[in-house]
Amino acid sequence: MQRELNSFFSEVQGTDYSIAEVTKGALTHARKKLKPEAFKELNQEALRSFYEEAPWRKWRGHRLLACDGSTMVLPRHPTTENEFGLHGFGSKADSQNCIATISLLYDVLNLTTLDSQLGKYVTSERELLNNHLAQITFGNQDLLLLDRGYAGIALMHELQQKGIAFCMRLTDNWWKEVRQMVEKGEKDKLATFELPALYRKQMKTEGKEANNINCRIVIIDFPDGSKEVLCTSLTDTIEYEYECFKELYHYRWRVEEDYKLLKCRASLEVFSGKSAQAVKQDFYAKIFMITMCAILSFPIDQKVKAEYNAAVDKYAKQINRTNALSIVKETWLGMFLKRLFYVPLAAIDDILAKTCDIIRPNRTFKRKKRLKRPPSMHYKQL
Repeated sequence: MQRELNSFFSEVQGTDYSIAEVTKGALTHARKKLKPEAFKELNQEALRSFYEEAPWRKWRGHRLLACDGSTMVLPRHPTTENEFGLHGFGSKADSQNCIATISLLYDVLNLTTLDSQLGKYVTSERELLNNHLAQITFGNQDLLLLDRGYAGIALMHELQQKGIAFCMRLTDNWWKEVRQMVEKGEKDKLATFELPALYRKQMKTEGKEANNINCRIVIIDFPDGSKEVLCTSLTDTIEYEYECFKELYHYRWRVEEDYKLLKCRASLEVFSGKSAQAVKQDFYAKIFMITMCAILSFPIDQKVKAEYNAAVDKYAKQINRTNALSIVKETWLGMFLKRLFYVPLAAIDDILAKTCDIIRPNRTFKRKKRLKRPPSMHYKQL
């Protein structure tokens, strides 16, 4: 921390050497006064400007959003243990870890995070999704993509009541309608779900309508024999033909790629402090950093895609997001403190344009599961 401070002030003051202008103890005391929610507000302000002024990407007129959860290993500290609890797993359950559940509401086409939630490990993904729904104002053009862990009749009803279009994956082993479709060899069918009696009673008690759910079930077959069962509110079979849903749901994978960027490139679980407040500061600050990275690299990404669309017999290209994250971090001081914008933005465009990656079609890789170990809080990289 002291080395980072010395380097920071050397850059700000324009000196050739790193001199200890501020001690790490002073920084520790100062950051206790900083609310973690400040970074959430910065993220919302950046998103407001982006969606008002940028020609952001859509899919058939929809803003594609995906929600997904993950876990995060936290440093052991009395404040984190008190707020998030301790949990042990597997053969070494006697060695407990402090673990939190996180959730992102993510724009899969524009690569921005609309909202982030941090909760206890025992908090379900559905509960965190409800927090997203309460925090964000959705528009008529929003379309929510969800994995199998979220599927449920109550959630479908809530989304329809809020006017939010959805496409969620179902498990094919316990949904009666899906089993019947498989037996008959059907691939695309309109269906009506009746709300559970307990849920209908609760809705009537609250003075809300408990209507049945009209939706559409689509079964997609893959070359390896596997099936993907989707339930969607897009019931117009002319505007949304059967073939479009394979492409649509595939976009959900981008939220998984965002977690990879957060955890492997932005080092989400490498914290600068041990307290619960420091953990929240680091979490929301890195979400804000990833969002700013997407916004600042959006113009050059648009240019790269436009050049591909105008070309013939060329592979599609995309910007290198790891490279983008690295160069954007280097521009923070210039833009936020020195109020320099033209040179840093020109540098971002120039570097990202020269380091694009080719998108090779039809590439598939088996997902690898590795043993996860939290990074050491004692020996950190320089």
